[in-house]
Amino acid sequence: MKRTTVTFYDEIYQQLENRVQEKGAQSVAQCVRELVDLGLKIEKAASKSNEKDEEIDLLEAIVELKNLLKNNLNWSLETRLLTRFLVESHPDNNKEKKIEILEKYKESANNYVNGLVGDAAS
Repeated sequence: MKRTTVTFYDEIYQQLENRVQEKGAQSVAQCVRELVDLGLKIEKAASKSNEKDEEIDLLEAIVELKNLLKNNLNWSLETRLLTRFLVESHPDNNKEKKIEILEKYKESANNYVNGLVGDAAS
């Protein structure tokens, strides 16, 4: 057991003495030990609560990112299907021209997705 000397303001010491009488503690020193122990437990619980809050914030950010990606992928797929339909339905029967148009949109879509995920190398 370690010892330390602590000085309190008169008002605080009076509150400690009142607490000793109210709680039936053995001494002011015992009262201080109990309060320090309680304070440390509260601080530890608050620390665990903060960790849980950080985990919840991270999970919320992941869910938000998932929804953003889902919406963007749905938009991309709808656009691609619509483009394919329009190109295939085009009255011009030049197959090479249709393939060229589809390749152009494929490249554009790949560039969009790479920009979305921050991958400029692909």
